[in-house]
This record gives sequence, structure tokens and C-alpha cells, in this order.
Amino acid sequence: MNRWVRFILIVFSFVLAVIFLVTILMMASKDILSGVVSMILNIAQRQSSRTVALVIGFAGFIISTITLIVSVMTGRLAKTRIRSNEIGHIEIGVEAIENIALNAAKISQSGVKTAKARVSPSRGGALSVKLIVQAFPDVEIPMMMARVQERVKKDIEKYTGIEVGDVQVRVSKVEAISPRVER
Repeated sequence: MNRWVRFILIVFSFVLAVIFLVTILMMASKDILSGVVSMILNIAQRQSSRTVALVIGFAGFIISTITLIVSVMTGRLAKTRIRSNEIGHIEIGVEAIENIALNAAKISQSGVKTAKARVSPSRGGALSVKLIVQAFPDVEIPMMMARVQERVKKDIEKYTGIEVGDVQVRVSKVEAISPRVER
């Protein structure tokens, strides 16, 4: 998410928290309620104060609407990546890209038992791929996961034509060696 969008979300969340805190305090104490009501009435009676309040309210509404739209739209990669050629458009779904990453991780012969992939947008239209891997116990993790990174990047770029900015691999678990019981 963009730095400015994050900043606006933080400010918006803070403002909402203050509004709800004042609302709770107004419900808890009649003195605070009467003070807030008299302040609102004073603002409403003066034309200049009312104009300023309307402008601030309208700006807050616009910013909150834009923030909501941007945060919903940038939270996840768009459903498809569209590639165009002379014949028409090719839509590549996020699930397809994630499956390519999973297949690449498993067939890289790097000791990956299971994996989960998550694709998100990166800078310059590239993709960022995050893998959570469960490895077999006899794996040299740094070397083998570097091989997984290279294979995932190469396969996604080869099969989709979309640039991959980075591939992050997190080894969440190494499978325990289970003893063999012979009968």
C-alpha cells in the first residue's frame, strides 16, 4: 500500500476513534453532552462558522470515500493481469500465477514438501511473490530456498510474460523425521 494511503488511513482511523470516544463520553455524562450540543448550536448560528464546518465536513467525506475505495482496491492484486497482443487480450488470473509459483517450488527439487503462495503488486508493474514453505528435514535451507526463488521467478516470467520483482521465501516448518517401525 502506498505511503500516503497508509498515512491517510491512520489519520482517518484516529479521527474516527476521537469521534467515537466523544460519543461514548456524551452518553456517559450529561454535562459533556450539553457542552457538545451548545458548541454545535453556536457553530450553526454563525454563518462563517457554519460555512467552515460544511467545508471541513465535505472534505472529510470526500477523503474518507477516496480512502475506502483505494484501500479496498489496493489490498489485493487485481483479479487478473491483462496482457495484450495483436489478436486480443489475455487475462491471467492471480490463482494461475500462484499455481505456477507453487508448481515451480515443488518441482525445483529443493526439498519443498508443501508450499503456499501469495502474489501481490510490486513497483513498476512487477509482481512480488511470497512463499510459505514446509521443507523436508535433510535440506540445506539457504541454498535450496535460493534455488526455489530462482525457479519461481524464472517460471512465472516464462509462462506469463509478467516481470517478477522479488520472491520471498519463509520456511515455516521443517518436517520432523519420524522413526520407522518394522514389524
